[in-house]
Amino acid sequence: MDLVHCQLLLGRSSFKDSLKMLEVDIQHANAIASAIPKTKSGGYLEMKLVYNELAQLFFILLQWFDGSCSCFFPLYFNLFHILIYEVHTDDVGLNMSSEGSKASIRDFYAIILPSLKRLHSDVVEHESIRNLTAKNDTRKDVYGNGRRQQNATDREREEECGICLVATTKMVLPGCCHEMCINCYRNWNRRSESCPFCRTGIRRVKSEDLWVLTSKSEVIDAENVSKEELSTFYNFIQSLPKNNNNTTSPESLFWVYNDFLI
Repeated sequence: MDLVHCQLLLGRSSFKDSLKMLEVDIQHANAIASAIPKTKSGGYLEMKLVYNELAQLFFILLQWFDGSCSCFFPLYFNLFHILIYEVHTDDVGLNMSSEGSKASIRDFYAIILPSLKRLHSDVVEHESIRNLTAKNDTRKDVYGNGRRQQNATDREREEECGICLVATTKMVLPGCCHEMCINCYRNWNRRSESCPFCRTGIRRVKSEDLWVLTSKSEVIDAENVSKEELSTFYNFIQSLPKNNNNTTSPESLFWVYNDFLI
């Protein structure tokens, strides 16, 4: 969705409207980046739009043409990139990293912005689950430990096959939804071709038609998945090319061509 927004940004908007929309998206990304878990060094990421040395010449040439001409958009957006740097907060104030990473506009809309939105959504979801878990733990403390131990015993029994009583992965019959281990299914299928619990015929049920009942121990923890996604995102930022000195801060160009942009 963000990549489609980027294509619309490049193809249908005027020059100054495109810059305004891009700046808004960057500020939105900065707000999200400050809310997700910080880096290993305790900092958070911040982004800004940067122009290279050819952008000044392009601004001069653009004044001779119609600023809404879409044929120039792929050209001038190659002159821009997103500078990503790490910010640390201490007693003195905000400290920026001396070297930043450089991302293209396409990287921003295809990878960075969607990843930030997904990570922020995970943070909100985990916070909601944490609050709900805290409420449930409080209720369990009120009811006492006996009920909690009984629940643990019930969970152990749920892992057992209802026929051989072996704790293993169970299969679910698609017709009657009764469950058993794969060995018991094969034995009963050879003997009577029917479910041992309700006698529903399973002669036409093949092994690939069975549903695998996932136990709680096999479920991947969402928090671990979120940590892995966060690590992958920061590794991607680290893999981006480093910024060189042939760039200009957006503030200087906006002041020089303030009359044209406004």
